[in-house]
Amino acid sequence: VIDATFGGGSYSREILENYDINYLIAIDRDPITNIFAKDLIKKYKNFKLVNGCFGKINQLVKSNLDNNKIKFDLIIFDLGLSSNQLNNPNRGFSFKKDGPLNMNMGSSDILASDVINKLSEKDLSNIFFELGEEKYAKKIAKKIVCSRKIKLIQGTKELSNLINTVIPFSVSKKSKIDPATKSFQALRIYVNDEINELKSALNNSKDLLKINGKLIVVSFQSLEDRIVKDFFNHNSGKRWRSSRHYPELVDLGPITLKIITKKPIRPSDNEIILNPRSRSAKLRVAKKIQ
Repeated sequence: VIDATFGGGSYSREILENYDINYLIAIDRDPITNIFAKDLIKKYKNFKLVNGCFGKINQLVKSNLDNNKIKFDLIIFDLGLSSNQLNNPNRGFSFKKDGPLNMNMGSSDILASDVINKLSEKDLSNIFFELGEEKYAKKIAKKIVCSRKIKLIQGTKELSNLINTVIPFSVSKKSKIDPATKSFQALRIYVNDEINELKSALNNSKDLLKINGKLIVVSFQSLEDRIVKDFFNHNSGKRWRSSRHYPELVDLGPITLKIITKKPIRPSDNEIILNPRSRSAKLRVAKKIQ
């Protein structure tokens, strides 16, 4: 098994405790995950954590195996932020508690504060619109540029409050999410180059799977889910659906996957009550056929 997004280790722990497996290799770009892996490393000799970006999943896995010809039965991606990242205000991922505008998962050369205070109004607008699908992207970008001329924007609460002044109250009161959610999501994705990492990871995962091995992906926002859906479609022969994410596969390439979930699996009402952060989760599964 490959747990491609180790985070706090909940997936790996459940698998190791409840299933008889030969080997589980986990991947995470955030160095803090080594803390959460310590007890698993001590308890399970068939477990290993590797720090690195999952876009290079094939290189990371093969360089950490005694036999690099090993193929895997299961590869899991959970694309949500781990609780330890969200709950630590010093990481700057959440606007619920004040902290520095960081958002770096450990392998990026930039911080969110660099993006907010240095990029042009047009570039900021594009980031919010394309990566966060924020309807008010232009207005938010304009407000940021005007504000930073007076004082650089350094804190999460400062940015969140600024965004809140732009989104009309009539819109925000009807929404189930905080007005700053989409903009913060876009910043995090940009800082960590998450879209390109995801595309590379999906492509590189195919070579690591056994025949009949399964690829499981849990996404939490529509942009990521569309990329996963398009990848599954184009690799399962559904090339009638043109995609800007995988244009090279529209007419070329072998059929390597069979889609198991015709529609994404969503959390039940009860699960959402127990874990509110799961409310936007979509799980898709595909099986390698050749």
